Amino acid sequence: MLKNYLYYTFEKLWQEREDAEETEKQQYIFMDESIACFNTGLYDKTWQPIYFYCIKNPLEGFQPWRFTTFYNSYTIKYSDLSTADVTALRRASYFSSPSDLIFDINLEITPQWNHILYEEENFLRIPEQLRANGKEFCQNLIDGAIRSVKKRIEANYKTIVPQLYRGKIQLLAPLYLTNPDTPDLALVLSLSEDKSVYYGHTCLTTEMAYNNARLIARPDSYWLQP
Repeated sequence: MLKNYLYYTFEKLWQEREDAEETEKQQYIFMDESIACFNTGLYDKTWQPIYFYCIKNPLEGFQPWRFTTFYNSYTIKYSDLSTADVTALRRASYFSSPSDLIFDINLEITPQWNHILYEEENFLRIPEQLRANGKEFCQNLIDGAIRSVKKRIEANYKTIVPQLYRGKIQLLAPLYLTNPDTPDLALVLSLSEDKSVYYGHTCLTTEMAYNNARLIARPDSYWLQP
């Protein structure tokens, strides 16, 4: 999971670096002739930022950069990076407005049923004992779970968990199909371009949902835990 998190964090920072003005590029990923460094967005147990530090690989024919260690905001003074450059390093930015993370309870959810039910890989995520009753049964059950989860969201905004997909924020909502206390799936939601409806693109297992959500931050939700 950490490997995936670091990979996607680097990819996001690299894209932000590419889009930035020349004078700001080093604030996303610092690179010179000998070292490279970025802010992982993670913190150690004393809440100091953790930095990913690389050196130029001296060996010919190998990848150009070699990871050496993680530093925090104190130990990085032992590196070749100046304090000013460290302080300037930004965390990856995953949303432009806090409203991107809030579910509008007044909007309807339109599921993509063909994708959820008729693509085998996705259908197999539904618990086996439910699949045995057929697709129509599963559709009716999921439809009821969607109506129910809107009430949960209204009662507790932390029911909704954000995830990042192709550079855009999506929302995860739990679907309780077999047990009212333990969700079986997470419905992936995104807001339509005109902000009039949420599209339910697919259903993920809770393990998949946690891994996706963790790329942004540790989920602070009662239903999505490692």
